[in-house]
Amino acid sequence: MSTEHFARALLLAVLAVGLTACGEPAGGGHGHAHGPGGGHGDGHGGEAHGEGGHGHGDAGPALVFTDYTDTTELFVEFPPLVAGETSRFAAHVTRLADSAPLDSGRMDVILKRGERTAARFRVREPARTGIFTPGVKPREAGQFRLLVEVQDGDLQATHDLGMVTVYPSATEAEVTQPEPEGDITYLKEQQWNNPFASAEVRQRPMRPSVPAFATVEAPADAGAEIRAPSDGYFSHAGQARAGDTVEAGAVLGYLVPRLGGETDFGQLLVSLERSRSQLALAQRDVKRLTRLYEQGAVAERRLLEAREKLEVAKAEFAAAEARVEQYQRGGAEAGIALRTPVAGEVVEFNARPGAFVRAGERVFRIASRDRRWLELAVPERFAAEVPAATGAWLENAAGETVVLDEATGARVVQTSSAVDPQTRTASVTIEYPIGLGPAILGARLPAHLFTAVAEPRLAIPRSAVIDDGGRTVVYVQTGGETFARRPVELGIVDGELVEVLGGVTAGERVASRGAYFVKLAATGGEEVGHGHAH
Repeated sequence: MSTEHFARALLLAVLAVGLTACGEPAGGGHGHAHGPGGGHGDGHGGEAHGEGGHGHGDAGPALVFTDYTDTTELFVEFPPLVAGETSRFAAHVTRLADSAPLDSGRMDVILKRGERTAARFRVREPARTGIFTPGVKPREAGQFRLLVEVQDGDLQATHDLGMVTVYPSATEAEVTQPEPEGDITYLKEQQWNNPFASAEVRQRPMRPSVPAFATVEAPADAGAEIRAPSDGYFSHAGQARAGDTVEAGAVLGYLVPRLGGETDFGQLLVSLERSRSQLALAQRDVKRLTRLYEQGAVAERRLLEAREKLEVAKAEFAAAEARVEQYQRGGAEAGIALRTPVAGEVVEFNARPGAFVRAGERVFRIASRDRRWLELAVPERFAAEVPAATGAWLENAAGETVVLDEATGARVVQTSSAVDPQTRTASVTIEYPIGLGPAILGARLPAHLFTAVAEPRLAIPRSAVIDDGGRTVVYVQTGGETFARRPVELGIVDGELVEVLGGVTAGERVASRGAYFVKLAATGGEEVGHGHAH
């Protein structure tokens, strides 16, 4: 016998009385009886002690309850209560927030008559992780309300299991609980050691949505594309890189214009000398007209015109000189400064230093560091629903559902129900904080557009739905360790939720995480791990 199995057998001896194989209907005050073998049959009987199972030998029937509060699940089994005799409880407590066993804290079992507490039995810590084993020894027979209180730091929960009978003697004790629905056993230790969670089937606000295809864009008011103003190549000096943060007006790089294909060095020199001569002539004219204006011989207008011609001549001379320098030195220091008109992040740079680009090609792309736009293309048949758009939902790379609406900080910027003649789609634009949705510009992904306000609908998490041989099914948790396979009919999808039209009823619970492991348990798969012995 392994150490683990020995520990389980030892705990069985500590309990002193047999506890039945686990399984009972969910809800306060309900459970079911176990037969003399304490098992459910098919690998779940008394022989399980030596194999890591959950059997209880020939201890006789036991009461089994499963109850939920907002914070905890209680799954408890114990022999019928008899006046003057100790019934040892095996109470499994699970935190619903993370579906983990409670590994500390205290438990009180309370018997009440009316508003009066008839007896209280306390244990100050679990016997093992998640399992409390209080001994309950009633002093008198009769009908009592059974309460189980759990406290661990800030966590406080009271489970009301309803009315129970304390019998005058063991010979009179009996168990009349009905068997739960379902023949799938998935033990608490398996639930605690594997990914698992359950969710209540209940009315939730849901919005219908239509399929769309989304593209991530930079906001029009917080982004820019910087294109090459002419043919040329990039200088090595002062070049921005993707990921850099820039302010409006910052220089991103320098484009050195290419000389015309029919231009040679001789023509450049002639152009330089011509511009030098025109500059000298303009300077002499300004000097002469200034003297004449001071003598009152010419009008001021003629002096202003001469000065304007001088400025033009200076610019032409500087340009001619730069072209000659570019030809002689390769233009490493010359070039046209490319500036960003907006502040943001450089998200794209399409040229390497020294690379040639043609006029009009996009060289830099600037985008806001804190916002993105999602451009949704909606199929033509849903175009009439576009004006009612309130947001969208999609799945990120990790498979997590992302909702973009006013509640999450996003907003609908623009809607157009007009159908594009090329793509045959209508369009919707949604703006959202960059930390909420996809951030990579140009990324394309499937999405769903909300087209109406939320209305209450019976819903379950989408993660609860399993494709089982072509049928859509869920696994209903009818007890702490008992599950039933149910085919379901589904309706609309809203992010992580799916409407359920048939197959389950409000108040039931379904395996919302780890449903595949329950499916394996149903087929007898060993991948789900081992059980336990009390």
